[in-house]
Amino acid sequence: MKLRDCNSCLVYGTDNRPLANARVEMKKEGGIMLFFQTQKLRSVRVKTVVDFYDQVQGVVRSRCELVIQHNIYETKRKEPWMATCDLLEVYDIYQRQKDLRVEVQIRAEFRTEATSWFFSGIIQNISAGGVFIITKQALKKNDRFLFNYTFGSELVELRAKVLRVTGLVQGGGYGYGCQFVGLSKEAEAAVRKFVYTKQMEKQKQ
Repeated sequence: MKLRDCNSCLVYGTDNRPLANARVEMKKEGGIMLFFQTQKLRSVRVKTVVDFYDQVQGVVRSRCELVIQHNIYETKRKEPWMATCDLLEVYDIYQRQKDLRVEVQIRAEFRTEATSWFFSGIIQNISAGGVFIITKQALKKNDRFLFNYTFGSELVELRAKVLRVTGLVQGGGYGYGCQFVGLSKEAEAAVRKFVYTKQMEKQKQ
């Protein structure tokens, strides 16, 4: 199993809780290097779980052997720790058909694709496959709309299509289950990383 297009990952501790995010570098000879911005690491050899955010394959959950040490390379990035990573086993690949989904409450401004009509609403859950939104705007199945959202520091434009209409919901408004349309690899990777980070934050609570 090889990673195809990956530049970030989440490393777990031996207690199976998220430990640190890392930047991923794929070496020409096939090796994997991880670089950490956190100061809270120590020199150690350890076998643990790593979630790689592969822009082609999705979230690749793997068992890896890491050799963590102080960063010996000169770099302009503030990355005091590095690790060589040996991918031992792939546990699972979270692709679109079984995407991780996280509950959120995100206010957003949307624009219909056909008429450029602006309307507001709340995103109640999100995955790399789509969103569920609540809005007072009446939409029909297959209607399309656009919206922008900043995932971390990256502003992403997303297009979605209404797949199902749930009708009036408590508190007013309509509920719509929507599928992303024409999602670029970069946008998909940004959404996946956001969803996974939010899920890990909820598990810590």
